[in-house]
Amino acid sequence: MTNIYTTKKLEKIIHKKIENNNLVDENNLGTWNANVFYVAKKKCLLFVNSKTFFSFVIPRFSMKNIDKLHELFIENFYNQLLYEKIIVDYDSLCSKIGKITFNSTNNNRKIIGILTYNIEKMNYFKYEYPVFNASVIREMTEKLNLTPFEQLGWKHPYEEMEALLSNNIES
Repeated sequence: MTNIYTTKKLEKIIHKKIENNNLVDENNLGTWNANVFYVAKKKCLLFVNSKTFFSFVIPRFSMKNIDKLHELFIENFYNQLLYEKIIVDYDSLCSKIGKITFNSTNNNRKIIGILTYNIEKMNYFKYEYPVFNASVIREMTEKLNLTPFEQLGWKHPYEEMEALLSNNIES
C-alpha cells in the first residue's frame, strides 16, 4: 500500500478521496506528499517521494479525473521514470505501489519544504517555455530531479529513485 499525504490546499480539492486512516503501512518505496499548483491557469498536482525527493507532476488535473487519480498517479510516475531514462517494468511497478490511499497532511516539514521549493522552481522555469504540454512539464520536472539535496548527501533525486527501484523491483 502506498500512502500519499496531501497538503491542506490539495485536501480541499480532493476531499472525496481523503481517508482518515490512522494505520500507516509504508511500503519499500516510501510515502509520498502532494500539493497543487497552477501553470497557465491549469491545475497540476506535484508529488514528492519522502525517501528520495523524486518528483513528478500530473498536469491539467480536473475534478472529472478524481475517480482516476490512482491510474493517473501510476501512469505519470511511470512516464516520468521513462523520461529520465530509469527503466522499470510497468507491471512490477504497479504491483509494488499497490493500493494508493490519500491521507491528510502528516506535517512532515522537510517534505513540505521540498514541495514548496519545487513549486517555486516550477514557477521560475515556466518563463522559459512559450507553450505548456505534458512533455514540457516532464522536462521541467526532470530539472527538479537534477537538483542535489544536502539531506541526500548531495545526490540527485533521480539517482536515489533509480537505486531504490533497482533494490525493490525487477526490471
